[in-house]
Amino acid sequence: MHMMKHLSSLRNFLVVSNLLVFSLFMASHAVAFADDFEYGGTLFFDADSLEGVYNPDADGSDLVTEVRRSQLYFKLGLSKAWSSKLQLAYDEDSGETEVKDAYFRYKGWNFADITIGQDKEPFSLGLITGLKNSNSIERNVAAQAFRLGRNLGVNVAAANKDYTWSIGLYDLGEYGSDSARGGGGKHAVTGRFTLSPVNRESHLLHVGASFSRRDLDGAEFEIESNAEVQGAVDVLDTRNFPADSLSQYSLESAWVKNRLAIAGEVYYQDVQGSVDSNSASYTGYYVEGSYFLTGDSLRYKKGRFTSVKPNADSGAWQLVLRRSYLDAEDNQDGMEISNHMLGVNYYCGKAFKFMVNLTRTELSGHDVGEQDRGDAISFRAQYRF
Repeated sequence: MHMMKHLSSLRNFLVVSNLLVFSLFMASHAVAFADDFEYGGTLFFDADSLEGVYNPDADGSDLVTEVRRSQLYFKLGLSKAWSSKLQLAYDEDSGETEVKDAYFRYKGWNFADITIGQDKEPFSLGLITGLKNSNSIERNVAAQAFRLGRNLGVNVAAANKDYTWSIGLYDLGEYGSDSARGGGGKHAVTGRFTLSPVNRESHLLHVGASFSRRDLDGAEFEIESNAEVQGAVDVLDTRNFPADSLSQYSLESAWVKNRLAIAGEVYYQDVQGSVDSNSASYTGYYVEGSYFLTGDSLRYKKGRFTSVKPNADSGAWQLVLRRSYLDAEDNQDGMEISNHMLGVNYYCGKAFKFMVNLTRTELSGHDVGEQDRGDAISFRAQYRF
């Protein structure tokens, strides 16, 4: 409890620290600390053709285009034991630049690293794997509903070839913030543990589990989802209700053998309302398979999938098939969502990636209106450096 009281002070400290870190990055580059300085970025351009529940107000299909993501990161090794990272993202809708990652990491202990600052909470294979390394344009509908995002906190973690573990204490922001995206309460404890009993080149067996216990302190809670299509309206938008706490869990597994990969997860969430009659529970799952038409394989490192590096100069072609499901219906509210997605990806070196997804959503439950299904064709051009 004593540590929790200091998280508010930590938030204020990190606002100043972000500016300091950025200055250190620039200074380090200027004085040619090239071995300890790293930078890079990602740019997504998306186009979605929508109909049905994805775009209920249109007479027919509609086309939505946007710069989905524009990010830049800097990493600096301050010493043998200390490092830092700053990641900035430009929001096209608001026209503002926001801080995504901003932390210091201590690596001087043999058994674990300590991260202090704003970072992604360690929950779920589908969420901890970066979107730039995902096999699909958007995360599956179940992972969307159970996402936790980035928050300020202190995390202790260790990772090697055979296992990973990570547990952190996080400050969730002020009362009334967006609890569906991780804020809205006082604090949270989140952890993830994975094993990879088989972990060889082009051959992997991975299992893992995650949990998060969150104090919402009466914040308004809801679940929103665009059903895996970024340009769509919120297909799911449950009613808001004040909630005192949230507990959620996931079990994950993955198997890779040369060109073929299969992964899946199950999720469970229990929300305790400030009024008992508002309490609700939600479940979801996904199963995803992928196959490379070229002689390539998914790459894995320390509990997550990383970027694909084509073996040939001509690039790599990948087929993806996914089934996902979310039961967000309780207390005569919400709906069930069933999604099927077929994808084709082309990797042109490490820098460029082109993706096409065909997605179908089917709805059932209390909040379903006149339309109960939708179809979308989505395209993404990705550039990373």
